[in-house]
Amino acid sequence: MLETKPAPTTHAAPARRWRNYYRVYHVLSLYRLGTIFPGVHGGPDVFPSKEIAEERAHSFIRAINPPGRYFMEFAGAFPEGDAAN
Repeated sequence: MLETKPAPTTHAAPARRWRNYYRVYHVLSLYRLGTIFPGVHGGPDVFPSKEIAEERAHSFIRAINPPGRYFMEFAGAFPEGDAAN
């Protein structure tokens, strides 16, 4: 019979560091970042898992946006080295 070897499977290691990205709509002056302009910006912190990064991002967005207005929104959490498009 034909002896076939199973194809080797290679898996990339899971991301160890996650960074949040935010979409900014107005010019903001934030104490840790200085002045930021409209566009997509990465947050200053990295997190060990995507769940923790998303949890921190949602609490930050709730704190910075006044009721009924949006200065900034959460664009996503991406592995360190990747970027939001």
